[in-house]
Amino acid sequence: MGKNNTFKYPGKRVALDGNTAAIMCERESTDAAGAYPITPSTQMGEYWAEEAAKGHLNISGRPLIFIEPEGEHAAAGVTAGLSMTGLRAANFSSGQGIAYMHESLYAAVGKRLTYVLNIGARAMTKSTLNVHAGHDDYHAIDDTGFFQMFAKNAQHVADLNIIAHKVAELALNPGIVAQDGFLTTHLIESLMIPERELIEEFLGRPDDIIDTPTGAQKIIYGNKRRRIPELWDVDNPVMAGIVQNQDAYMQSVAAQRPFFFDHIKDLAEEAFHDFYELTGRKYSRVMTYKVEDADYLIVGQGSVVPSAEVVADYLRKTRKIKVGVVNLVMFRPFPADLISKVLKGRKGVVVLERLDQPLAGDQPMMREIRSALNKAQENGVAKKDKPYPELETYKQGDMPPLYSGSFGMGSRDLQPEGLIGAIENMLPDGDHKKLFYLSIDFLRKNAFTPKQEIYQQTIKDAYPEIGKLSVRGSENPNLMPDGAITVRFHSVGGWGAITTGKNLAMTLFDLLGYHIKANPKYGSEKKGQPTTYYLSAAPEPIRINCEYYYVDVVLSPDPNVFKHTNALAGLKEGGVFIIQSDQETPEQMWESIPKNYQKIIIERNIKIFYIDGFKIAREEATDPELQLRMQGIAFQGAFFAASPVMKQAGLNEKTLLKAIEDQLEHKFGS
Repeated sequence: MGKNNTFKYPGKRVALDGNTAAIMCERESTDAAGAYPITPSTQMGEYWAEEAAKGHLNISGRPLIFIEPEGEHAAAGVTAGLSMTGLRAANFSSGQGIAYMHESLYAAVGKRLTYVLNIGARAMTKSTLNVHAGHDDYHAIDDTGFFQMFAKNAQHVADLNIIAHKVAELALNPGIVAQDGFLTTHLIESLMIPERELIEEFLGRPDDIIDTPTGAQKIIYGNKRRRIPELWDVDNPVMAGIVQNQDAYMQSVAAQRPFFFDHIKDLAEEAFHDFYELTGRKYSRVMTYKVEDADYLIVGQGSVVPSAEVVADYLRKTRKIKVGVVNLVMFRPFPADLISKVLKGRKGVVVLERLDQPLAGDQPMMREIRSALNKAQENGVAKKDKPYPELETYKQGDMPPLYSGSFGMGSRDLQPEGLIGAIENMLPDGDHKKLFYLSIDFLRKNAFTPKQEIYQQTIKDAYPEIGKLSVRGSENPNLMPDGAITVRFHSVGGWGAITTGKNLAMTLFDLLGYHIKANPKYGSEKKGQPTTYYLSAAPEPIRINCEYYYVDVVLSPDPNVFKHTNALAGLKEGGVFIIQSDQETPEQMWESIPKNYQKIIIERNIKIFYIDGFKIAREEATDPELQLRMQGIAFQGAFFAASPVMKQAGLNEKTLLKAIEDQLEHKFGS
């Protein structure tokens, strides 16, 4: 990615989270945004507001406009109004915010607006409140008429954001670019950020006069039109938002299909092609990985896709199972033509979805896929012309067995084990469960107490089939690339663990040129509660997206970590453990560790270090309010002193300290 210099705009190497990647593109292309903060997309609105406050000028030479109204419904109305004036507009929202603005989205489509809604996909309050990843909000708007794209990582967030604006402005139809909440929005990873010059050449300015791309638009505008039409112009007023009665409303709705919606597919492919010609990064409505010879396919969208690709490689290498991956980049309009071709004749297809709609016949993606394949079967039995000429024709034996799995709701961790289980379920000797939940247990295999055993037996008696709803895999391998180093932090909310993790990640990124992933395990807990942060760095791209069960180094600024957590879990043989302690001697430090953990340390030959980061912070921090956060900086130095990274990378102390200093100045100022 980005190494082919034959393309005009290969991108600039950076490490960003998904929220920042979106705004790095929006700030260059877009004129105005209306948004109301809601987790996990809040940062997009905040970053946009910061750029506006700085006086940033976009490619049109305009200062950015930001309006934060009283709620998400109002934000959708504000964004629509900005778009109607001929500005390139955007919105940022998640979860309940999407549900709240839902009514306004239909109207935006009906007015043929061109704005892009950026979603940090979040679970809805279906049982309890959860602010983490789920696709409930994304699929809540399947019926609005917005075209919908889903990014699998920060690179796709940036690129699809630009492409979505292009499609929206050609099709005169608003669009959505979604990313998984926290798992992509807050995950720092390596990417090639699009250049400002690329955005200017690819998108152009809102007031450019362009060739009108479709017949229906030519009837309205003529052979030329403004790139973003001015529907609300005080000098040329028109009527909008009118009321229609029985004689006209249906016709105005039905006409949108042939005259507008049916053009989106081709205009999207045109935009994908033009983007590839400039950048070398290829996109499609459906993207595939090793499907050419695959017997079994995993279909998904979002951050699960890279993990599925790694698992596919692993199963091919170790068990000779031919697995491929299908990434449903574009959900609306649904790519039935491509899906029917890719899935034809497979031995099994599992569709994984980060939500559950239990009263529906199928989950959203499975509904569409089953419909597409049924149409392909209709083509196969047609007496004359195919009823669906764009779709593949299925004869007997072409229809693959379909399996539906729910996973990862509320950011429930999905290990390689779960994806392996989804494949094993389809194998000849598998259970062939048609509907299941990945990596959860409705009943524990071993009850903790006799009372719990009785309780579980009561459930089993009332629901004897309950166990069949769960699928687990037979193994959970370490799928990090060769040469990777993995780190886990244990800290306390408000102590700056996230800042420390980001600084450490960026130091590794800048110094070593490594690919990185750095992700806090955010909870709903308030300041003062235990927090966890995961960091990995490797010479090759890191594709797996999950909590790390195999780590090289554990840093624990939390001195009480052993009282509530097994901080040694997953730490490799000969790994490094560094903990905060004010003990005066190594013997006292050792005695403060519980006996059961001492045994593990000895058995695994773990190298243990301690540092009084608080003492160092008190002595060095000029601002008392920064002392807790500066403790983490001491741990960053301890990491390089105790881990093998400096030796592996051939770093000297002077170079290292300069890189750390640069990161601190960037974060805290000189």
